[in-house]
Amino acid sequence: DLLMQPHPLRRRLNANKLVGFLVLFAASLSIAMFTGVMSRQLRSSVRRAGSFQRATAPRSAVIRRCMATNARAQDKRVSIAPYFTVPLENMAKFKALFRDFYKCVDNEPNCFYYGFTVDEKSGVVFNRECYDSAEGLIKHIENTADVGAQAGALCSDVRLEIHAPKEEAAKLEAIAKDINAQIFVMDEDGFVNNNMETGKPDTSVSIHPYFKVSEEKWDAFVATHPEYYKLVKANEPDCHMYCFSHNKEAGIVFNRESYKNAEALLNHIENTKPANEIADGLFESVDLEIHGPAAELEKLESVAKEIGARVFVADADSRVYKQ
Repeated sequence: DLLMQPHPLRRRLNANKLVGFLVLFAASLSIAMFTGVMSRQLRSSVRRAGSFQRATAPRSAVIRRCMATNARAQDKRVSIAPYFTVPLENMAKFKALFRDFYKCVDNEPNCFYYGFTVDEKSGVVFNRECYDSAEGLIKHIENTADVGAQAGALCSDVRLEIHAPKEEAAKLEAIAKDINAQIFVMDEDGFVNNNMETGKPDTSVSIHPYFKVSEEKWDAFVATHPEYYKLVKANEPDCHMYCFSHNKEAGIVFNRESYKNAEALLNHIENTKPANEIADGLFESVDLEIHGPAAELEKLESVAKEIGARVFVADADSRVYKQ
């Protein structure tokens, strides 16, 4: 009988095996439970993340609108709009002068942005440029007089416009006569969102509408401006500036407006349809131009054809100096 009884050492070994098994089982159970909990937490986190993304997606547009609203100010800036008609045989020489113009303007602290755009089909060169005051524009004209004379000699025609607030326009009457420029007085409700990226190339997209309005319908057309302002302020965070300007003597209403990219301009066209319906029938005709980088204009090719807009390709060296 004694021989049949397990040896004390064997009993200890069996007990150790049992304890090891129980420890291993408990560890496995704990791992399984931990994995299950983590799996549920992970799934929950993913669901929450998805909900957060869905919730914040529309908020991004709200944030942009708020930022635009906070930076928004009345547009009191002054711009000159030159249209240079350049014969085909002179176009390469004219473009070669771009560099000299930029060198001059790089030293003008009053300039907000400056850059050439070209309509190759009609042989017309434009310049998107803007200054902080009448004095700033006068300094620019003086600063670029030499290279401007060289450019003018290559042109078959030059058409000039000055767009400015009433008080600034008054200061520019004499020089406007000297350079034969039309003056457009800016609407006081026009605004700038101060959201162009400074120190970088000007990659904005602008549309230039010239409305021909009869004297009889002038006041009625101007009365539609608030509806446009309301829609643009409420729904277009990627609008850089938006301001009507008037030359009543010539019967022309212009809009100095600019957008971050092609998508922002398309949004504007869709957004302002209700205002267009109100203005419909209050103007005789409208001439349209779209200015911007080639890559953005490609996205606008179909809409440009649809609305009959001329297309001007922005020079790659166009630049934004300040807000």
